[in-house]
Amino acid sequence: MFNQNQNIMKKLFTLFAAMVTVVALNAQTVDYQLIGFCEVVGQQAQLTDAYNLSLTDDFVPYVAITNNGPDVPAAADTVFLDITFETQSFGSLYQLGSGMASLTAGNTTALGAQLFSAAEMDEMGFEGSLEMCWTIRIVGAATDPVSNNNQACITVNRGTVDITEIDENEVNVYPNPATTVINIDNAEGAQISVYDLSGRMVSSVNSASANQTIDASNLAKGMYIIRIANGNNVITKKVNVVR
Repeated sequence: MFNQNQNIMKKLFTLFAAMVTVVALNAQTVDYQLIGFCEVVGQQAQLTDAYNLSLTDDFVPYVAITNNGPDVPAAADTVFLDITFETQSFGSLYQLGSGMASLTAGNTTALGAQLFSAAEMDEMGFEGSLEMCWTIRIVGAATDPVSNNNQACITVNRGTVDITEIDENEVNVYPNPATTVINIDNAEGAQISVYDLSGRMVSSVNSASANQTIDASNLAKGMYIIRIANGNNVITKKVNVVR
């Protein structure tokens, strides 16, 4: 009887070991890396070093993520982005593994975004120079073999940066008509939004450079309104996109 029980236990152990091996073989290995924050312009992610906000600006951050491979998460896995301002946690954004299947090894995309309205930031007492961090983690069978590249942080200056008034006569938007790119000069630090004639925003830049470019290659032909705002100073320009 003892030998019979031993044989049964050996068979059960062998079966259990085989099941563990199968699970291990099916588990995905995904090295996600957060490479910084970005302004999403069309389909191009342009990394930025800081966000400068007036006290009336809303805040819509995006984080750039690269999949170093070799796999993608299983459909049942969940990918979380944990958000903190300074040491205060503000919950998580999440995406099912099935929604991350297109971010295959070697590719980069922009994820987000969570809107922080000016009113919400007032309630939270966010003013001055703050550090915001996003941390990525996978919950499920998939494993991330590199843990020291899962966080990206950025400085958010809210109400501490002097907003330079922009002169409508100095802001230069060209070429007009445009085909693949729209150039905007002398609007440094401004919030730039591009709208079609139906009022739909088709592109935006959170804090413009002195010589800002906007990708127009994916815009349908027609007239667009360029809204350039620095604090309470707002100017608009019209640009025609042709093909």
